[in-house]
Amino acid sequence: MKRLLLSALAYALIFTTAVSAEETRSRYYLGIGEPSPEAWQIMIENPTDRGKGMGAALEAMGGEMISYFWGMADGRNYVTVRLPDDPAMVQAMYAARLRQGVLKNYTFIELMTSADMVEALKRVPEFSTPAE
Repeated sequence: MKRLLLSALAYALIFTTAVSAEETRSRYYLGIGEPSPEAWQIMIENPTDRGKGMGAALEAMGGEMISYFWGMADGRNYVTVRLPDDPAMVQAMYAARLRQGVLKNYTFIELMTSADMVEALKRVPEFSTPAE
């Protein structure tokens, strides 16, 4: 029984560590999309919450949708997401969105937390060159 309990505790520790490692290996992004006239027509003909579908798709890829907003004066959507730290996957996802043709313009900006910015600022001297 004691061995079984120790095995269960070891498994729980490994699982918890894996989950924690996964959480720390994610990145945050802000997507700004400008729908094409065709996309507006599709949305008008079928008015649904597009955020729900996008959230489900992101979850299937191991990500998370944090927010989905529409700009009232500019007709763009603003989406913040957390995705696994996999630059090739992120680039493929970006290219796939462009290929669909529903966006006239699409910007995808990597975000960093305030704490990450502090760490980046501490490293600035490593990359500074003398002024000429």
